[in-house]
Amino acid sequence: MYINGRQLKDIAKFFNDNGVLSSRKLPMTITSVSAILQNRRYMGEYRYRDIVVPDGIPPIISKELFAMAQGRLERNRYAPSSYKSDDRYLLTTKLVCSDCGAYMVGESGTGRTGKKYHYYKCVTAKKKCGCERKAVRKEDIEDVVIDNAVDFIFDQEVIEGLAYRVVKWLQKDDTTVPLLQRELAEVEQALDNVMKAVEQGIINSTTRKRMSELEEQKTDLQVKIAREEIQANILTKEQVIFWLSNMQKLNLATAENRQRIIDTFINSIHVYDDRLVINFNCREESETIPLELSKKVSRLRESGEPHYRAVCEHS
Repeated sequence: MYINGRQLKDIAKFFNDNGVLSSRKLPMTITSVSAILQNRRYMGEYRYRDIVVPDGIPPIISKELFAMAQGRLERNRYAPSSYKSDDRYLLTTKLVCSDCGAYMVGESGTGRTGKKYHYYKCVTAKKKCGCERKAVRKEDIEDVVIDNAVDFIFDQEVIEGLAYRVVKWLQKDDTTVPLLQRELAEVEQALDNVMKAVEQGIINSTTRKRMSELEEQKTDLQVKIAREEIQANILTKEQVIFWLSNMQKLNLATAENRQRIIDTFINSIHVYDDRLVINFNCREESETIPLELSKKVSRLRESGEPHYRAVCEHS
């Protein structure tokens, strides 16, 4: 839920709505959810004082999933909240100042007429620490970024290509199962040797203890192999295409769905004086959009006219 864009408070609410309590039998809070996300035992790491044993206990999540969650925690730790009062800033942790490399974050202000305006501003410039990047209007860039992502991602040829790449990545060579199978074969051979000793009349506390240990190792390895084989067959190409095609049906009038598009497909957006450079998660080439085009999109949106495509057709 977290790596797919859900906020900590939303996850805590989900737990509480479904009767899930913290380890102290108390309602979930942002703090308890954050602790869960950083608990290294869930990926199998056992720790006792200064001793750390990787894979010392059975994992319940993969190391890759844990690393993805830590990456988002790290980004959010240095980026102010994506919310200001009731306003949602969809590009938080995505928008980067091209001058100093700092994040651009949301802020708002009220004009002389009482109208409220929303901006993204460079963190360094905001702290007056040397960067002179000007703030950009929230409305000028969010719509054009989402429209550009939708136009690119929801092309049928692109969907086919993405599905192929995802499945190919999932089917990449994995040495985990072969290694576990080799270890299982060694344990089974050791068990055969103990059984031969028993058949020859060598039965004592040592052979019984050794047999019990080997049986436990065998069971543990069989469970690990089964888990790895299940994880290795997560998605088919058809399932990926179905998921991407369903995203085409999202109602982009809602902030939640717009946020989902951004979190899934946008890696970063670099802001220059005259342009935006969009980097996608699933595409090597970046997309450059004149900042003036973004402003035209904003004006058309405010007038109620269809925006991005209308601007492109007239440009």
